[in-house]
Amino acid sequence: MTTRPLEEMPLANLDSVVREALAYFEGPGRSTDARVDQWQARDVLMHFIYFHDATAWGMQSAALGGPPWPVPADSDRVNEVCRRLHQHESFDELLAQVRQAHARLMGAARSAPDLDKPCFRRANGEVMTGRQRLEALAHHWAEHVRQLQAAAKA
Repeated sequence: MTTRPLEEMPLANLDSVVREALAYFEGPGRSTDARVDQWQARDVLMHFIYFHDATAWGMQSAALGGPPWPVPADSDRVNEVCRRLHQHESFDELLAQVRQAHARLMGAARSAPDLDKPCFRRANGEVMTGRQRLEALAHHWAEHVRQLQAAAKA
């Protein structure tokens, strides 16, 4: 009996969460001025691109027998770098890039021989497996959308 369906659960969950989040960003998230700390909806999209890609890069590295993908700084610094790099891009361009990054990650996860292999190293040294990254990303996306929705109602 294969364990592949069990392995696909975090992937299916992430895909569902991302689809719901994209519906938000394509709808009310596109025009909201809501902020969570200093981050608006477009800022959130900017860092989603990087962290999806970094996870895919890590999965591909692990699949090739390489080391976990290193994140070069803490999340706040990475998020600010992403914001600066993408600040000139339109909301539609950001959405397109998020969709592309998500497709890359889905492909990397589906082709990963073992989602329980370490694939991602945070700046603080914490190492995460592919499965942990998929779960963390799903939680992170859902949390950001909930926070933006709550801020818009306040």
